[in-house]
Amino acid sequence: MKKIIITFSLIFFSIFGFSQKITNENFENKFSQLLENLGKENWKDSEKLCSDLLEFTEPIPELDTEKKVLRYMFIYSTAGLLNEKKLSKEEALKRTIHLKDKQMIMPAHPFKSNCFVNCTQITDEDKNTFFSGVNNSKGTQIFSFEYVNIKNGIKETKDQLEGKFIVLKGTLNEISVDGNILPRFKLKFIEGEYDFVEN
Repeated sequence: MKKIIITFSLIFFSIFGFSQKITNENFENKFSQLLENLGKENWKDSEKLCSDLLEFTEPIPELDTEKKVLRYMFIYSTAGLLNEKKLSKEEALKRTIHLKDKQMIMPAHPFKSNCFVNCTQITDEDKNTFFSGVNNSKGTQIFSFEYVNIKNGIKETKDQLEGKFIVLKGTLNEISVDGNILPRFKLKFIEGEYDFVEN
């Protein structure tokens, strides 16, 4: 979880940064509270903060990057509630379906060929699609299976990608909730892009 929160912070503050026109200190304070609640896996509060921040950012074109990050965080927080049985599969999908066809930025995960917990791979079915298995900090809960099809193709080989932290971006094309004992989101993104961050 700590690595996920750090990469959320890196994405938001370092790589993409706040838009120059942000002047509302309350926004930054609430975002800091959001990161704190995500770190503590306090899903109820993090989902509420995400919802409030999205309501603020969605109508503002200058906050395009911020809203892309927050949309993903909202799904992530909802997945936490789903795994704690505080939401049914139907409720979780109902809360998030409005994000279909929206662009998102996901936190960085390491590319690892033999890994299924908070890491990224290339799918066997499509050499231009990344797959990420996203879990809680202990790896005991499955939050989502995420597929991001890269619009211009993946240029590197698996060996070249091994160990690198990859940030994925894309448009959410499909969203569903699968599984009964371990319910989780299945997210499929199109028009994907990827970048690297220092680990």
